[in-house]
Amino acid sequence: EQTCRDDTLGDNDKSTVALIEFAGSAQHAFRQKILLCADIEQFAQRKILALFPELKADVVVVPHHGSVKSIEPGFIENLDADILICSCGRTQYEKLIKIERKDRAQPLYTAGDGAITICINKDGAIKTAAFNTR
Repeated sequence: EQTCRDDTLGDNDKSTVALIEFAGSAQHAFRQKILLCADIEQFAQRKILALFPELKADVVVVPHHGSVKSIEPGFIENLDADILICSCGRTQYEKLIKIERKDRAQPLYTAGDGAITICINKDGAIKTAAFNTR
């Protein structure tokens, strides 16, 4: 367990970040990862990359709602996600996607898509569903 205790950090950089790993079963061996980044800002993002340089995730809930001002350059790209979920407004989302999006990444944002559901099938396939359709 890695911890970072620094009383000079703002509350956002003290947010809990969770990595959920789903490893399937004996019949269906795979490993899917979902990274929940909470409200971490650039300091915490740099620290995560330094502590876990090989960290990859299939799905990323983008830090700090997807605000471009709070994203460390290269953070999203280094995670190599297939699906990016933002809970920001359309303008911030469009700025982020222009900067960070890989051609194969599926971007979703709650302001346009509404509630977003992620399902991992027993064979490891990740399916997304959005409440709204654009």
